[in-house]
Amino acid sequence: MATTKKYSSVFVILIFFLSANVFASAKIPTIKEYIQDKESYDSYIYGLESGLEWASEHYFRKHNIEMYCKPGNVQLPASRLREMIDRTINAKPGFFKKYENQKLLGLALRNGYLEEFQCQ
Repeated sequence: MATTKKYSSVFVILIFFLSANVFASAKIPTIKEYIQDKESYDSYIYGLESGLEWASEHYFRKHNIEMYCKPGNVQLPASRLREMIDRTINAKPGFFKKYENQKLLGLALRNGYLEEFQCQ
């Protein structure tokens, strides 16, 4: 259990690092900004998704651990990614309200992926 938490923490840090560097020119929204105007951040969300997929593949090759099990042939539209983020935010309203001025969309999408594509 502690090992999984350790790997999850590394995974989250890697996602934020990758998404921040790859999309440095894009505005990184806070939770509050995202909630106020969700459709304005589709490019950023796609960047987060790419970072998640890259990090997951890297993590599997390096540690032989699957973080989530999304079928390779599944491509999600921005609307579906927003649904996953929204579900995560709605599942923990106190946490996301407390940190509404933080840039935590990557965390919300990662949690959505872990819920949506659980490994059997």
